[in-house]
Amino acid sequence: MKRILLAAAMTAMISLLAACGAQKNDLDTGWAMAKQGDCAGAQVYLDNTIAQPDSAMDLAYAYFLKGECAEKGSDFDAAYENYYAAKVVACYVVANQTHVNLDTYARSDYCERILPAKLEAVSAKIDDPAKVEHIEGTVNGILRADYLKRFEKRLN
Repeated sequence: MKRILLAAAMTAMISLLAACGAQKNDLDTGWAMAKQGDCAGAQVYLDNTIAQPDSAMDLAYAYFLKGECAEKGSDFDAAYENYYAAKVVACYVVANQTHVNLDTYARSDYCERILPAKLEAVSAKIDDPAKVEHIEGTVNGILRADYLKRFEKRLN
């Protein structure tokens, strides 16, 4: 009887572990690939997250990871574009979050310190203010407040 109970328990644990592993989303996969240095492989997962984000912060983090990959690849225009998009989204979340908690402070740090520093460093490598302004205009056009408002219900 103990063997049957042990076998049933082991089967249940294996099933639970398999189910937990199956819950990885595209952002998790893209993050893992980017951190391992496979930015080319991560792009499709990060693009999928940007197309169908689970939350505004998932959207911001996918843009941030794409910015890191572009910067590592010396594509400073793409790096600036993605870092700027991450900043717009992160600052939107901070400005519209009604419940303040530790996540709010971390997001605020990204919005006010980390991403502006990244943008400043990358814009120096672009060295063309008109190009930087054009990139910002393009991103602002994509991430109009109308697009970001779809996340407001999830923030509250």
